[in-house]
Amino acid sequence: MKARSLLQLLLLPTLLFSCNGTKIDKLLGSSSPYKDYENSLKKAGMEGYALGKDWIEAGENALSNPSSISLPYQEVTRFENAIPQAIFLEYSVTEGQEIEIIVEQVSQQSGKVFIDVFERKEENLKNIHFAKEGTSLTYQVSNSGVNGVRIQPELFHGGIIQIAVTYNASLTFPIEGKNHQSIGSFFGVARDGGARKHEGIDVFAPKGTPVVAVAEGRISRVGSNRLGGKTVSLSSGGYSYYFAHLDSQLVSIGQKIKPGDTLGLVGNTGNAVTTPPHLHFGIYKPGRGAVDPFPFLAKAKQLPEPNMGDSINLGTLHKIIVPKANLRQEPSTQSSAISQLPTNTVVIALAKTSDWFRVRLPDGMNGYLHQNLISPDLTSLATIALDNAITLKEGFLDGNSFPSNLIGKEAEVVGEFGSHRMLKSESGAFYWALD
Repeated sequence: MKARSLLQLLLLPTLLFSCNGTKIDKLLGSSSPYKDYENSLKKAGMEGYALGKDWIEAGENALSNPSSISLPYQEVTRFENAIPQAIFLEYSVTEGQEIEIIVEQVSQQSGKVFIDVFERKEENLKNIHFAKEGTSLTYQVSNSGVNGVRIQPELFHGGIIQIAVTYNASLTFPIEGKNHQSIGSFFGVARDGGARKHEGIDVFAPKGTPVVAVAEGRISRVGSNRLGGKTVSLSSGGYSYYFAHLDSQLVSIGQKIKPGDTLGLVGNTGNAVTTPPHLHFGIYKPGRGAVDPFPFLAKAKQLPEPNMGDSINLGTLHKIIVPKANLRQEPSTQSSAISQLPTNTVVIALAKTSDWFRVRLPDGMNGYLHQNLISPDLTSLATIALDNAITLKEGFLDGNSFPSNLIGKEAEVVGEFGSHRMLKSESGAFYWALD
């Protein structure tokens, strides 16, 4: 392997720590821009060169080294132009959510950034969506579980990039002028003293308020029953949407409907006769029954604009400045600690999200550190003589030995990782030395 800089070694996870058994069930289809670009590298013979090989490996390794996030999420990150890099952000999703991914190139406007979404099933990953053009992607969640987005610029491009992953309502709200914050009773709560559970949501509104279609489709039923009173059912996209307790119905069976069309008016018919007027809204899936409507209707809170000044120290080495620092799975003090790092431990700050840095350790581990725990100031801790070649532990940072012209000179100890010390030569180059 050709010698790489310390920065490259921290940016590219080593095979020892990246191979965790993840299996790619379907690595993109033939129409994927990512796959097309990968094939173009192979056809050009780049696969046999270090840069081409590193780009392909960076994409594969990212899938085995995810960073966990909770939605909504945004970060500012830096991709080095000369070092192939990719990131993989994993997040929980719920059926009915509309996921929106926006990748904004801040410092460079040219070059393709590939956006690919995967669905995780235990240790298997399946590509389910990708951005064909542009730098954004929106999709509706069909299966609750874990999804992840891989973001990777093409070769020789990168710079400062802002990433946002959020969720929106996939349906129009069923009452004009209201939203998910207007919901008064939720799915699954007990009814009739616990004899049954609520199979929808309730939204209270004055009698006569328009009830509107949540999606495009056809009216499949207009009727009445003991519980729901006057009801309307709308079929669309494999779901049946149920509107109950209506004061009046304004559609007919078989009628084509567009989102926002008035279906009826809010009332309190059926078993709601003793309650204030409200709409009961339910969603049903053939073969499964009732589905929680909330994820179909909820929109994430708007995130504040990131501080682009934080990008100055991204892609640079930092070290721990407190006696013990918790490396967390997600950027929150409520998130579990995956490791505890002692003072002077060296990390690389890959991205900034609010008051947290997304970091990578020298062994390839990813996590989050609060901004108060690390500093880019690599102040010298000690000075040592370079009197022998440096040998690195097998599988740990395939780094450089000291060039012969450094033997007999001095270097500064500026940080450490486990039994390794980071040395900085008089020329500013970094090396790892075993204690």
